[in-house]
Amino acid sequence: MSSPAESRFDLVPEVQAILDSRTPQGELLKHFLLFADALAAKDSTAIDEVIHPDARFHELEAAGYPRGPEGIKKFRREMNSAFPDQRATVRAVRFEGDDIIEVDLDSTATHKVEIWGIPASGRQIRFWIHTRDRFVGGRLAERWDRADVEDLMRQLRGTV
Repeated sequence: MSSPAESRFDLVPEVQAILDSRTPQGELLKHFLLFADALAAKDSTAIDEVIHPDARFHELEAAGYPRGPEGIKKFRREMNSAFPDQRATVRAVRFEGDDIIEVDLDSTATHKVEIWGIPASGRQIRFWIHTRDRFVGGRLAERWDRADVEDLMRQLRGTV
């Protein structure tokens, strides 16, 4: 049910079966998981190996993060610091051609360090993410994310 032991990502059996297949979808899923593992790594330099230098992260850019690798690295340093034990389960994947993958993830983490002006609470939080990623040559080129940010903020503040 899970990907490699060092990964923070678990896969439901249906998703694991796609990963194990020798299909273009299995390859695209493999690229997504390499990208996801690089995001979760403590050392953000691994991100450079899995994304294009001109990659776009639309929601991060809209939130004021720098465009490209520097924006995603800054965001992930903040997330990895605040939630060092974050884990996610890949619940579903969908494909559009050989270059776009949509992924539904459930994630859990413990709030250990201040983030977005909210002091560390030690609370266990749970949130979902829907991501749509476009890959070119096995590297992430473009990403769109959806998450219930309001619910996440309520959990962090303890006002659920």
